[in-house]
Amino acid sequence: MSRPKFARVSEEMRRVSALIGDEMLRWPEVTERPMFGMRAFYREGVVFALLPDKRTMDRPNSLAYKLANEDQSMREGKKWRLFDVEGEATITDALQVLDQAYRMAKKLQRKRTAK
Repeated sequence: MSRPKFARVSEEMRRVSALIGDEMLRWPEVTERPMFGMRAFYREGVVFALLPDKRTMDRPNSLAYKLANEDQSMREGKKWRLFDVEGEATITDALQVLDQAYRMAKKLQRKRTAK
């Protein structure tokens, strides 16, 4: 099993990531915890996004998100998708993608509590 590649984060990406993270922390039921040099965002205990802090997954200007409705039989590392951030101009697009992951995390939470 190979480990994910963690790339270093530029100061610009760190700044943009902080702006995105601050916005997500305003969303209902969102919490944040450090994870592998990144900031993990959860909705009611379901992780849905990883934003760069000191490190990022694979590509230096990307954030990671997970869509909860994807095949749950997949290995955890295969469920993550990357979104390339190109400065402040793409913050709105990034937030739209993260909002989709946030909404799907709620669906996964419902499935977990129904069991």
